[in-house]
Amino acid sequence: MILAGGAARRLGGVDKPALRVGGRPLLDRVLDACRGAGRTVVVGPRRPT
Repeated sequence: MILAGGAARRLGGVDKPALRVGGRPLLDRVLDACRGAGRTVVVGPRRPT
């Protein structure tokens, strides 16, 4: 289960899952890291991946 939501108060309200790390959105990087999981659930607002 990936928690991809929240207020991001410490980042001034920036959409954390959309933050780019190494040129890719953070959510995409986390999803790649979970690739071997039997099931992946993302909790948060809809967004492109």
